[in-house]
Amino acid sequence: MRIRKINENKVQIIITRKDLEERNFNKGELMPLSPKTQKLFQDLLDMAYHECGFEIEDDSQLMVEAYPLSIDSIAIIMTKIKAARDYDLENDSLFTFWHDEEDEEDCEFCTKSNKGHSQVWCFPDLESCTQACARVVPDYVKNSVLYKYLDYYYLVVSTISLGEEDVAAVLGEYGDWWPVDSSFFAEHGQILIPREAVVNLASLIK
Repeated sequence: MRIRKINENKVQIIITRKDLEERNFNKGELMPLSPKTQKLFQDLLDMAYHECGFEIEDDSQLMVEAYPLSIDSIAIIMTKIKAARDYDLENDSLFTFWHDEEDEEDCEFCTKSNKGHSQVWCFPDLESCTQACARVVPDYVKNSVLYKYLDYYYLVVSTISLGEEDVAAVLGEYGDWWPVDSSFFAEHGQILIPREAVVNLASLIK
């Protein structure tokens, strides 16, 4: 399990199937009003508080977003927002969960996200993404798109077979590989550079 504080109001938690099994929990049981799910969220909040000081104040409510990263892991985003006066914080939370209903569909999701030579890389800021792109060999890249989602930058790169490992080695020095299908960012993220993102970013410092 990995916990990362994105800002004062938002925390990201990567939880694996093994983490869920240790809590006697199945991914398919993630339902917003389920007592079991609420207990899981409370455990995650407690961990987030102890590891990075993320705390829900009395005048805030919690918005939870969850989506699959691979067959064995999901990302959970918890965001604090100001509560409406008539909102019952003790009995509910805002909850969105993008998921597949069956493990077979999860497998299909993973296959698509790793199909061919497409890579998704996450960067904490635009500068680190630009520095990485400046070191990538342009001839190794067939196409590239830059997205922004939840204050992070996601670079989707399609490479030729020969350059796949070299591109990954360079981008891995500056960002984190993100095992999720690029269609997620196309639907939920903001497109910053729709094509030739690597070349365009590299040109800023060359």
